[in-house]
Amino acid sequence: MKKLIILFVAALLSATSVMAQGERNCSYPITLGNVQYAHHGERLSRGEAMGKALAGVLTGKVNVEATKFETDVKSAIVRGLSSSYRFRFDDSLSPFDKNVPAGAIVVDAVITNIEAQSETKTYREKNGKSHSTTYYKGITEVILTFKDIKSGEVIANPTFTGQGSGSSTYSTSDKAVKDAINKLSGRITTWLNQYMPLQANLVEGSTVKKNKQKEVYIDFGSREGAYKGLHMGVYVVKNIAGHEASSLVGKIKIDAVEGEDISLCKVISGGKDIKAAIESGATLRVQTIDK
Repeated sequence: MKKLIILFVAALLSATSVMAQGERNCSYPITLGNVQYAHHGERLSRGEAMGKALAGVLTGKVNVEATKFETDVKSAIVRGLSSSYRFRFDDSLSPFDKNVPAGAIVVDAVITNIEAQSETKTYREKNGKSHSTTYYKGITEVILTFKDIKSGEVIANPTFTGQGSGSSTYSTSDKAVKDAINKLSGRITTWLNQYMPLQANLVEGSTVKKNKQKEVYIDFGSREGAYKGLHMGVYVVKNIAGHEASSLVGKIKIDAVEGEDISLCKVISGGKDIKAAIESGATLRVQTIDK
């Protein structure tokens, strides 16, 4: 996984090396390409699915059950790609057009599994009679292939599983599968945000209470898409034997966007460590994280 992260980020950075330093949080155009399905009754291995994605052709009998969810799957993937911080969904992009903007990405999808697991529960009433009810929980597995449109290079092949929680049970298998498909969106968005987070610097401490930092300022504002409620991690950056290393010391949340390049943030955790780092003159960077 770490190797995939390095390859993904390196490819995007090299494609946009000509961009100005001020565009640290620039966005990249992204679009959905082919969406393919496994054969009827077949659950593909990761290697087989990747082969189909790279070949771009699906032969043999298409899974009839899977095809009726085609619109739902495509919509879920598009929602996931459209909701990330650093990617701008553009359905007008052509996977075959080499004149697209630098860093443009096409995403091909292979659905490796769609199923609904059933569980039947039997209840006994006070009068001694019993009745049974069957519940369903859906599972959908998809492999996405991220490719640089200009170079044709495969950047990454992450796998996503949409699955209902223990409480997400439905009376029909179709409802359960649709619930699982809908959960793909959040997982795709989370993955993209982890690979390409929004970044900034902690520039000044603000309110302190009981030896803990309560508020700080960061050089991230309306120009780069800052908004109230955005969660970010605070990292101490060090240089060790010529290599940059960082460690998470706390978490903050934007409380007020006060300009194009400045926001006031509340400290959610790690107030004591953040205060100590500020007082020591340490380099502090921030980047978006999951809540």
